[in-house]
Amino acid sequence: MAKINPPGFIVERGKIHEFANAILDDNPHYHDLEAAMSDGLLSVVAPLTYSSVASYFGERAGPGGAMSGLDMRYVLHGGQEWIFERPIFAGDILTAEPGASSFYEKEGRRGGTMKFIESEMLYRDQKGEIVLRGKSTLIQTGGVVTS
Repeated sequence: MAKINPPGFIVERGKIHEFANAILDDNPHYHDLEAAMSDGLLSVVAPLTYSSVASYFGERAGPGGAMSGLDMRYVLHGGQEWIFERPIFAGDILTAEPGASSFYEKEGRRGGTMKFIESEMLYRDQKGEIVLRGKSTLIQTGGVVTS
């Protein structure tokens, strides 16, 4: 019988531990449940940069999104911002949903018209509360500069 995966991204304690090891961070709150709980945390907490793991899940959250209609040959990543409403804990189940987005154009000095796409991804926990907001800016240049 096939196992049905629950919706969302499950934040696993072991994966937090592996991630913290990979970034060479020995903070006991990332590795030791007893240490985390003795300091008043609900569980092992994810390092702030763990949000990059959740962002891969968020990119798959919906069809199209901010990148619909862009010519990916000329797209640059213009910026990324993370806003934490609370820490991410082991045991959280994060669900991603698109938030606000905007689009505008600017005339470039050498590369023609540039298109800017600013978008937000909201990450909710199993209670439906927003835990994390990811804001990104994509820039599509006008094409190849020949001179």
